[in-house]
Amino acid sequence: MNKEKLNSLVDYIKLVPSERSFLVLADRKYTFGDMFVMCEAFKKSHQQLLGKKCAVLSHDRESLALFLPLIDSICQCIFLQPSDIASSKNEFYKAADIEYIIELGQRKVIAVTEVLHTDDANSHSSVTSPDIGFLLATSGTSGIPKLASYKLSSLVATAKSDIDRGKDFIWGLSYDVNRFAGLQVYLQAIVSGSTLVIAPEANSMERLVKFFATNLVNCLSATPSFWRKLLMAPGHETLPLKRITLGGEISTESILSALSTKYPKAKIIHVYASTEAGVGFVVSDRKEGFPLEFIEKTEHLSCKLKINDNLLWIKSSHGSSDFLKGRVETDSEGYVNTGDLVRLEGNRVLFIGRESGSINVGGNKVMPERVESVLEEHALVSMARVFAKKNPVLGALVSAEVVLLPGANLTGKDLKLELTKFCRDRLESFEIPAFWKQVEKIKTNATGKKIRNKI
Repeated sequence: MNKEKLNSLVDYIKLVPSERSFLVLADRKYTFGDMFVMCEAFKKSHQQLLGKKCAVLSHDRESLALFLPLIDSICQCIFLQPSDIASSKNEFYKAADIEYIIELGQRKVIAVTEVLHTDDANSHSSVTSPDIGFLLATSGTSGIPKLASYKLSSLVATAKSDIDRGKDFIWGLSYDVNRFAGLQVYLQAIVSGSTLVIAPEANSMERLVKFFATNLVNCLSATPSFWRKLLMAPGHETLPLKRITLGGEISTESILSALSTKYPKAKIIHVYASTEAGVGFVVSDRKEGFPLEFIEKTEHLSCKLKINDNLLWIKSSHGSSDFLKGRVETDSEGYVNTGDLVRLEGNRVLFIGRESGSINVGGNKVMPERVESVLEEHALVSMARVFAKKNPVLGALVSAEVVLLPGANLTGKDLKLELTKFCRDRLESFEIPAFWKQVEKIKTNATGKKIRNKI
């Protein structure tokens, strides 16, 4: 399949047998044939969108998954607008010269609103190429969200495109489609002719697992935090998983080992990707980090990597083609600073955490991800979140929330003593949490990552 010659989602949809199931929702299923028919009808009823640059705001996953191919079939460029960038949206509209806002909800078009820009010199659009199909906002975890432009060919470059084999894969959706990770899962389903299962929103993890199991989901991509929650949900062992993908956060040895134990027959991979750099590389040996040879021998990768001052830099042929809003740090060779700190351990490169996320404890730098990794190695801890708490003397102290495994009976002082003792043999004294709290669940943001407190 020559992906360069396929210019829209409809082009891919037409390649799949029309009777094959595409979307499975709570109360209805849509085939690939249904999608093609709906695309043709949408073109006729929304001629004002022909060749326009549009922002798409959806109030639920189902609506966006259903309408995205329809909108893509007629619009020149689509800004997949997340719901949590309200303060930046007007700046993004100007930067991309957005002409219409399409609001979706309850599997219908709620409104199509024309955007009128003033003659502001700063509102000139950077979207000049007709093959720029999608605009994506970064999560903003390392600062103000950026707006990245992508060609469809770049977004699907690493997707498996064997349509005959694709019928055997049923993907569950754990991310929002308007985020890079969710869009990757969505596009993978389309390009390979696979089924995508979308559970009703606002469900508990137990209900989500049951819905996925009922619909025979055998492929699932999610953050390590999501996977930890899933492994605590009753019935998770009933999922007939063939393929497990982790991304968005550091995949530690503990979560990789837990998934290997629960799903020994599944292929388990962790993906290094970002909205800025696209899909960088895939690690499939069930070990944390990645082989040092990825740095030294890159001919089998779709990107090039290097390490400067313990920071990982990446140069990807499938990354964003431009940034309409915000900047990324690049060097003279075109490498992008990922902001991820790494260290070498033998022939392995291990992730330490985000450079911007360190906690300053009296001049000592503490990486929350490292402390979490240690805590999650404890036999009674299912999940941990580490964050900073202000301190007038040291600037900040390390705080921790922990979720214990079912049946664990440690509480209060006993919990603090046990976990503090466990950390002493594995962490520096300034890294050990000064404050502890047992919680029922750890909060995650719209991208499935742990929420970090900022002080």
